[in-house]
Amino acid sequence: MPPGWSKVQAARAWTSSPLTKDFRHLLSLPAYWMKRKSSLESAVRFVKTKDRIKYWNIVPGDQVRLRNDRSGRIYQVNLINRLSNRVMVKMEMDSDREGTPSSNNKSVPYSNCQLFIGRYEFPPQGDSTEAQTKPVFALRIGTDNHAWIGYCHAWDRYATATTPRLPHYMPGEPVRIHVPWPKLDKRSPPDVGPLDTVEDVVMQVTYTPPTFPVFTGLADPQPKAPSEQEYITAAHKGDAASYDASQVFEVFLAKELANPHSRAKKQARWKSHKLYERSLLQKFIKTELENLDGRTHRDARAEAAWKWRHALAEERKAVVKRRWQNRGGEARLLRKKTRRVRKEGKRRERLRNLVLEEGPNQIVPRSTEARA
Repeated sequence: MPPGWSKVQAARAWTSSPLTKDFRHLLSLPAYWMKRKSSLESAVRFVKTKDRIKYWNIVPGDQVRLRNDRSGRIYQVNLINRLSNRVMVKMEMDSDREGTPSSNNKSVPYSNCQLFIGRYEFPPQGDSTEAQTKPVFALRIGTDNHAWIGYCHAWDRYATATTPRLPHYMPGEPVRIHVPWPKLDKRSPPDVGPLDTVEDVVMQVTYTPPTFPVFTGLADPQPKAPSEQEYITAAHKGDAASYDASQVFEVFLAKELANPHSRAKKQARWKSHKLYERSLLQKFIKTELENLDGRTHRDARAEAAWKWRHALAEERKAVVKRRWQNRGGEARLLRKKTRRVRKEGKRRERLRNLVLEEGPNQIVPRSTEARA
C-alpha cells in the first residue's frame, strides 16, 4: 500500500472542497486496485501518475463550459476527483413529475472544461449599432504567488488566453486576467428545535461550591479533610452522622474520573517504580555490608546486586500471576481441569458398561490356564 492512500480512500476521492491541502494525489497507486472482486465493491478509477494535474484551477464552485457542448450552456462544478482528472458538473433538467426543476450530475474530463471568467462588452458587429455582451471563457490558465497558508496550498490564477478574445487587448499583447477563487459558503446554525438546549441553559452555573469554615488564626484547630470511605458512606447515606456538607468531598472523584492511561500517569508510575528499585538495592547492600562474614566489600555488593535482581524477578512473576488471576485465568484453568476429569470419568464409565451383542462369528478366547 502506498503511503498516504488506501483503497477505500482512493474509491472515495471525490471531494467538494476547493482547498488543496496536500499533493497526495501525485503518489503512485497499484494497478490491481482498479479490478473489482465483486459487484458490491466500490470502483477505483485513476489515471497514470504522470498524467495527473498538480495545480487544480477548476474547483467546486466555479462555472465552466464544455468544449463538446454546442449549446454553450454554463454548468456549475460540484465535485472534483484529483486521481482520475474528472469534474462533476451540475446539469439542470427541464422538470420532474411535480413540475419543479430538478438537477443531475455529470462526470466530464478536466481537459474538456473551459473556466467561465465573466461577461464583457464587445463592439457592435455588422449593421448593429449596440454593444454586445458575451460570456468569456479561459483557454489557458496560469498560476502565480504559490504559498502555504495555514494548512492548505494557495496561489493566484490568471487567464492567459480567452475565447472570444477581449477587444481591449491588442494583437500580440499578453493577456493576464485575474480570476478570483469561489467563496466558501458559511454554514448557518440551524434553528433551535424542541429537543435542543437553549444557550442560556447551557451557560448557567449549577454547581454550588461548599462553604469553608472561617479561618481566624493558626492557633485554631484546622478542619480535617474527610477520608475516602467517609465520602463513599456519605454518597450512599446522605443523612449519616459523618456527613458534612461544608467539606470538599469532590476531591476524591479526581482519582476515579482521571484517565489512568495518560502519559503523565504512566510516567509518574514509572518514576515511582524506579525509585522503589533503587531503594530496594540500597537496602540489600546495607544488609550485606553489615554482615560481611569474611567477604570483601566488592563481593558483598555483588552478592547484594544478585539478590536484588532475583527479588525483582520474583516480584515480576508475582505481578504477572496476580494479573493472570484477576483476568480470570486461574478460574478458567480450574474449570478446564474439572471438565477434563469429568470427561475422563464418563469415558471410563462407558468402557465399563460396554456390552457386545452375540453374533455367529464371535469366538470366546480361552483362558491362560486352559492354554497351558
